Amino acid sequence: MTGPGPGLDPSGCDVVVVGEYYWDLIFTGLPEVPRLGADLFARGFATLPGASFTTAAAAHRLGLRTAWAADFGTDLFSRLALEAARTEGLDDRLFRRLDQPLERVSAAFSFAHDRGFVSYAVRDDLPPTPEALADVAPKALLLQSFRLQPELLALARAAKRQGVLVYLDCQHVPHRIDSPGVAELFREIDVFAPNESEALAFTGAPDVSAALERLSAMVPTVLVKRGAAGAIGVSRGERCAVPAPAVTVVDTTGAGDSFNAGFLYGRLRGFDFRDSLALAASCGALATTDYGGRALPREAELLAMIRQEAPAST
Repeated sequence: MTGPGPGLDPSGCDVVVVGEYYWDLIFTGLPEVPRLGADLFARGFATLPGASFTTAAAAHRLGLRTAWAADFGTDLFSRLALEAARTEGLDDRLFRRLDQPLERVSAAFSFAHDRGFVSYAVRDDLPPTPEALADVAPKALLLQSFRLQPELLALARAAKRQGVLVYLDCQHVPHRIDSPGVAELFREIDVFAPNESEALAFTGAPDVSAALERLSAMVPTVLVKRGAAGAIGVSRGERCAVPAPAVTVVDTTGAGDSFNAGFLYGRLRGFDFRDSLALAASCGALATTDYGGRALPREAELLAMIRQEAPAST
């Protein structure tokens, strides 16, 4: 692994994470996947903030100055998420506090190989304005949800003009690669990071290699998260795959969010593409060793794991 480049600029913000809060209820140790007519009892349970909070907290714990753009209301779940953000020490300049309830809650049933959610949200957030983004002056913009909103397109376009790295997660979107508006949004995106099932559904490709080929024709850097199989990606013609470190999995909720933070950490710290992808896969793996965001790694822990790992394979 190559070493990091020069230290980050002490002024400004490194990453802005755009996406809603959710309050997670996580059930683990279930005897089977939930189904109608069955009463199931979990062996483990946790309740904690999730969704974009996890991504923002993961980036912050890796030493990146992280601002989170999200809306909060007067309800219990909003208050819990705000308190968690304050405790974490996240930059709150892009918080919007509304004088109304804004409940967002997810019940997650988690297994070692994957997880599912039952969620409720009053509504989606609107992203911050380009002017608000310019005031924070980040080096990277992480869009947690893939939405074909005019406001999201305007934000991505403004970020690109400001020289900001624009990173887009997938999150099981209802769109396809040929849906109206997708190509227009992708012109403003530097990194697109679906998981394997999302990449296949989004492109209609028969396998991950074909999905990568189709996506990399539209976005300069494409990362595909593959869970226990690691990750594979293409960046400006360079293709590589990395394994996932062997860990004892407790809960996979938030692993993809932590992956996103690990990749941005690598790029902003000056690591090359292969090493940034390895950092992402390791960051995601470490996050699975406890409930939700409880195991998000610190910078020293992540770098120690990477040094122990064998070189990535192509």
